[in-house]
Amino acid sequence: MLKIGLLGRGSISYAHTKAYEKIENAKIVACCDIRPEQLDDIKDARKYTDIDTFLAEEAGKLDYVDICLPTYLHAEVSIKAMRAGFNVLCEKPMAINSKKAEEMMQVSEETGKRLMIAHCSRFIGATRIMKEEILKGEMGKVRNAEYFRQGGSRDPMGYKNWFRDETLSGGALLDLQIHDIDVIRGLMGMPNEVCVVGANVIPSGNGYDEASSLLIYDNMHVFVKVDWAIEKNLYDFRVTRINFDNGYMFLDRTNNRTTFTKVDQNGNVTDLTDKIDTDMYYNEIVYYIDCLVNNKPFDLCPVNESIDAVRIVEAQKRSADLRGEKVKV
Repeated sequence: MLKIGLLGRGSISYAHTKAYEKIENAKIVACCDIRPEQLDDIKDARKYTDIDTFLAEEAGKLDYVDICLPTYLHAEVSIKAMRAGFNVLCEKPMAINSKKAEEMMQVSEETGKRLMIAHCSRFIGATRIMKEEILKGEMGKVRNAEYFRQGGSRDPMGYKNWFRDETLSGGALLDLQIHDIDVIRGLMGMPNEVCVVGANVIPSGNGYDEASSLLIYDNMHVFVKVDWAIEKNLYDFRVTRINFDNGYMFLDRTNNRTTFTKVDQNGNVTDLTDKIDTDMYYNEIVYYIDCLVNNKPFDLCPVNESIDAVRIVEAQKRSADLRGEKVKV
């Protein structure tokens, strides 16, 4: 039985704890949150309200720590944990900026502690199938692609509204759109340039709440749209379309409207909806455990690509600050 320490009991941690309930060989035996009442529902676990105390008292007792803290704490706590002897599974995005992300990777290499970033969208079955289709090349090369991720609200978000402070969360680009940016990085590599327009529309916050981006490659481009400030939102809009030379793939995971299809140049439709597999948090944790136990590399979610995703977002922000000027990545 693997012994897990959970750091942070905010909203995303509930997806993780729900996944652990289905994993027979892993159990949360220690947990930490600054708010003790947040830990009441985690049974049979040692409980802490201070991270440094947690790391000191749990040293040598855990197989890894699962970090579900706010973004601005990812690098600091991951580095502390690895230097204290813990393997780390850290929620996305990797860090508030690429410099801190690079330091995380460096400390992992120095200490020999295993680090993976929990980019859950890589662990949807549809992402794997799209990757396979690109590598097979049966429909030709990717000509262009479109990613739309829209939802949220204008209400306060997170402990003391930390999501609305760009210095803490990175705004909609780093917190929400990073899902699509990381998948695009994994499927298509690094773009050469980006061109972005964005806006802040929530008076209680700062940073970009919505943005439209063009990721420019040598012979193709990807359009990406994000908006986390839709008032009275009735849909969590999650749509991907990849257009090949000889067909396309279409994925829609919007509430109550799930579709995944492949259409070839002759109009033949292959329905792949039953292969979407959205149990992504379970999939990512099982994958991390398997790689950890069997000393396998994290090929499905390598740390260097998690850093690249942050670098792309940094370029997006620079372009948006320049009102849509092209910026090299």
